[in-house]
Amino acid sequence: MLKKVIYGIINTVSIVIIMAAVLVLCMVVMTKPGKAPEIYGYSVLRVMTGSMEPTYPVDTLIVVKKTDPAEIREGDVISFYSSDPALDGAVNTHRVVNVKQEDNQWIYTTKGDGNNVADPYEVKSGDLIGKVIYDSLPFGKLSRLTANPLIFIPLILLPLAVILVTNLVRTISLAGKIAKEEEERAVKEAIQSIRDKQQKE
Repeated sequence: MLKKVIYGIINTVSIVIIMAAVLVLCMVVMTKPGKAPEIYGYSVLRVMTGSMEPTYPVDTLIVVKKTDPAEIREGDVISFYSSDPALDGAVNTHRVVNVKQEDNQWIYTTKGDGNNVADPYEVKSGDLIGKVIYDSLPFGKLSRLTANPLIFIPLILLPLAVILVTNLVRTISLAGKIAKEEEERAVKEAIQSIRDKQQKE
């Protein structure tokens, strides 16, 4: 019984990992170069610097929801494509400290919680990715570890491959067993049919 429970847990975990891997793969494949991966209006990013500490330490995983620029308020944490030449259009995540509207577009002044001054370059609504709605440091640490081939291959990919092969073997074995049972049942029914016919004669 315990063996079946453990095997069921392993199967469930393997399915979750496969689904997550497929989801990430789809996000990456469907994303244009230079853009943040997005699926159904959500992007999953990982904090790479300490500019938002202590709110979001380095490696924190954040979920960013695509948001109408008009709904962004002071105090919201947003992700955006930075116009800072030093960042060369890279994704940045900072807190909004001022919001204004000019020429039919919204402009945000942002600042990292760990920085002493606001960002020198404002964010235009066209560069907005969305608002941060979820964060997790443990998941971020895990995603960083799994991104390392030296960890991903031996700790995740190989066990996952073993599970998949084991399931395949079990499926083939079960299919063979079912086919054999069906064959035996057909033979018994044929024999019984012959006997019934002989008895009638």
